[in-house]
Amino acid sequence: MKVNLNMILTWRNLAKLSITALIVAAFSACGGGGGGGSSSVLYYPYETVYGDICRTYEATPGCTFDQKTGQRITVSYDPHYDRYGYKSDDLWFVEFDSSGMGAVYDDLGRLKYYSDVSKFAGWVGGNYIGVGTTGLFWEDIRNGTYWLGKNGVLYNANMLESNFGQAINNKVASKATDTNFAALNSESNKKLIKLGAEKLVKDYGFKKDKATVIASALNSFAVTASVRGKVSTKDMNKTIQAVFGVEFSEALAAVKELKSGNKNSMQELTQRSASALGLKPHQAQQFIKGMYKNALSQWGYDVDQVMW
Repeated sequence: MKVNLNMILTWRNLAKLSITALIVAAFSACGGGGGGGSSSVLYYPYETVYGDICRTYEATPGCTFDQKTGQRITVSYDPHYDRYGYKSDDLWFVEFDSSGMGAVYDDLGRLKYYSDVSKFAGWVGGNYIGVGTTGLFWEDIRNGTYWLGKNGVLYNANMLESNFGQAINNKVASKATDTNFAALNSESNKKLIKLGAEKLVKDYGFKKDKATVIASALNSFAVTASVRGKVSTKDMNKTIQAVFGVEFSEALAAVKELKSGNKNSMQELTQRSASALGLKPHQAQQFIKGMYKNALSQWGYDVDQVMW
């Protein structure tokens, strides 16, 4: 018996279905499916002020909040902290004067160079360095001293201040919301993505480079869903674009038309998806079905019976 999409879900629940399908696909694709790969997602220690997971195992400007607690990190998190047994004294440091000019010293206290406040990561104008787009996380650095971490993070070294030892800066304060969710360059993540890409090449005929992009996007989506417990429309738009080569809103609209019995929009969408993904139309159709197969089966439907 063929299944009509009218029998599946209402339009109101369509987005939920799409999200669930992507989560299932992400865990499957990045784990290599039934080929023996692990379906585990990777977790990373740092996040931005907005709660976005960073793609690094080391603190960097902007990625200065502890993912477990949501609190701003302190100087002890820096990879050069206590490297030689002298704790924060192992780090370079900066002394700013009343005009915002910084004298930069090495770990032995030798003057290395002078640099204006505007040259440091996280400068937001005037004599302020900070995290985020409002003054809530900004700091007036005049006449202050700050440790300069290995990756450019500044830590407050003023003992009488309430945020002594805390990281204060962000690389691009106004653009801190678009952080990747997984360390794509880590060796363990490369292995997961490689397994996912190989599965896409084998099952659907993808070129290796495109398959890697898709596997990376799915893995990032999986980390987002697992760590946050939810995903945003922005997350969906970014993932759908990377995975299917079309906009999320267009995909939902096409499925809505298919649900009502009109196949034209879905056929046209599949053609565009095939072009964007470097596939033939029938390959793109099988890929779309494959991404939704496990999720649909949870509702008792066979995606192979859904035709367009």
